[in-house]
Amino acid sequence: MNVNDQAQILKLLPAARPPLPNVNGMPELTYRMAAPADLPALCALINAAYQVDGVPEVLTLQELSEELDDSGDLTLDVRLTLKGAEVVGYVRALHFPSDELWERCYLIGAVHPQHRGRGIGRELMTWAMDRGAELLRSSTNDLPKYLRADVGEVGATARRLFERLGFREVRQFEELLRPLSELPPARDPVGVHIVPWPEDRDDEILVVKNVAFTDHWGSTPTPAHKWNTWVRGFGNLVEQSFVALSDDGRVVGYSLNNRYAADDELVGRSDGWISNLGTLAEWRGRGIASALIVRSLHGFAAAGLTHASIGVDSDSLTGAVRLYKSLGFVTNLRRSTLEIELEQ
Repeated sequence: MNVNDQAQILKLLPAARPPLPNVNGMPELTYRMAAPADLPALCALINAAYQVDGVPEVLTLQELSEELDDSGDLTLDVRLTLKGAEVVGYVRALHFPSDELWERCYLIGAVHPQHRGRGIGRELMTWAMDRGAELLRSSTNDLPKYLRADVGEVGATARRLFERLGFREVRQFEELLRPLSELPPARDPVGVHIVPWPEDRDDEILVVKNVAFTDHWGSTPTPAHKWNTWVRGFGNLVEQSFVALSDDGRVVGYSLNNRYAADDELVGRSDGWISNLGTLAEWRGRGIASALIVRSLHGFAAAGLTHASIGVDSDSLTGAVRLYKSLGFVTNLRRSTLEIELEQ
């Protein structure tokens, strides 16, 4: 089903609940685009939703500000619902421009738990679908274009909303976890050296990342400014990240790692995240990914952390799920990606 069918779908849905009347000074719901001054309230809303929806994360204002500064235009791509002056809902259209394979626009949002069941989510998501289609159609290429959304295991209400809007599940992902105990020994594969992340080769490693991920589902090339934020921005653990070098000094693989200390109290542990792991296709099958993971585990342990986490495409054809579980990781959380293809 494509996004042009949305109007027909919406005709079949019950009408969104109207704003509550202004009784005894109770403010009605209003909608407007976001502004920089809204970020603290938006951060508080997201954390309130995370807590009820079982998302084991604590979003910091620095993290949110950096993420929004790095992608899109806050005043054009983020829409808010307000009850009086209180931000009670939001949605964001996050576009990933591309000239290869396909283009994606992710729709991300939340409604405050105390204000759910009033049609806010559907109102916001309907706007986001229109905005996402506009962003995708702003590209002149003829690549396939998709609106996508992620839902977690606890997100039954969100899943129902997306399905009623015409989205269908296309992929499942897992977050895996292991304690930093009984670690396998760190060894270099034959003809390869695992070394700490160099300070002066970020651009070269980005090229390797984009080439390595050309055969990964849903991936598009990462632009330089986003890579810089990922490597050097909030949550970076570049001092415990690693690259794989061939005997002649070329980068053939890497493990980019992150750390989010604000989550520790909530989850009851301190995690190091193997947030992006890649090996050039012609170098696979030599134990490079395993060596990078094991070196990362030792790095996390040396930094005093208690656990390691890694995300994986459950349907990956690279054998990643089997590899990670052979190294002691077990499934901690699952989520699904849903999508609508935009008609050209």
